[in-house]
Amino acid sequence: MQWFYDLSKFEIEKSFQNLGLKSFVSTQLSAWVLNKNVNNHNKWLNISKKNRELLINNFSFSLNKIIGKDIDENGTRKFLIELDDGNKIESVLIKERSHFTFCISTQVGCALKCSFCATGHMGLKRDLSTGEIISQILLLKRDLGKYEGKINLVFMGMGEPLLNYKNLRKALYLITDEKGIGISPKRITVSTAGILKNLKRLEDDFPNVKISFSLNGSDNEQRGKIMPISKKEHIDDILAYFRSKRRKHRITFEYVLIDGINDDREDAKKVSSMLRGIPSKINIIPYNPNDFSNYKTPSKVKVDEFTEFLSEMGHTVMVRWSKGKNIKSACGQLAGGHGNYNVS
Repeated sequence: MQWFYDLSKFEIEKSFQNLGLKSFVSTQLSAWVLNKNVNNHNKWLNISKKNRELLINNFSFSLNKIIGKDIDENGTRKFLIELDDGNKIESVLIKERSHFTFCISTQVGCALKCSFCATGHMGLKRDLSTGEIISQILLLKRDLGKYEGKINLVFMGMGEPLLNYKNLRKALYLITDEKGIGISPKRITVSTAGILKNLKRLEDDFPNVKISFSLNGSDNEQRGKIMPISKKEHIDDILAYFRSKRRKHRITFEYVLIDGINDDREDAKKVSSMLRGIPSKINIIPYNPNDFSNYKTPSKVKVDEFTEFLSEMGHTVMVRWSKGKNIKSACGQLAGGHGNYNVS
């Protein structure tokens, strides 16, 4: 039996043709299951009983299971989700002033081994399927109940999205399709450590999706000590690509500020020089402690000095004091349920 959420729009239509179903039935079903988030076939009122029975006999419409949930005092919610093979991932729902942001995972673990990140210390267990990506979004939407306002998606959860580009791409088409989940690409951000080949593919396929790039070092040597991927994907090549392409949005550079590692004035000068000429904004993220790293969070004074210098150099800079730190849902803290987690 096929899992409906794993199928592309083309695969859905082809499967329906093989079952003798008219093409409009796929549109009707996608509206119910993806857009309205209703997988109870008894509620698919505009689909005939005969066709409903045919569908439930050939496709599975169940979602992955939430087995744990933590909520902090500001309304940030972290979900522990169990996959069909027993692996576990985490997703985060962040309450903003006028909308909600979903932080979505793309892999079980991560192969990149960034030294400040708990997920990297897990290693890579496997990629998520398209359906496992889609399922997270639908589960988090259900947790919001009748909310029909704006939702932002950020692929900043567990894993490097561009190392699972095949399934990410398939998911993004379903997410952005008006007859699918229907979230505008302008409200979607993909965060990457810099897989240049697939970064180019992403921007060709989805020019309106925003890019968030994990910089985290003031030169390639320093970055390589924190993020081993820099030994394969040189920062100069990635920055040259960012300079070479005109796009509709600015690149966001994420910079995890670590006490005594990458946070002095000389680092700020190098960062300013590196990014000159790239339409961008810089998010300074004071390091979030986790169970796998001995790094320390810099003082507020050091954070302010670093930020103010970049601002004086003409950069658009903001400090992102991460929400959800006390439930280990902030940047660099996701670890598939390891550590302190109130599993329900």
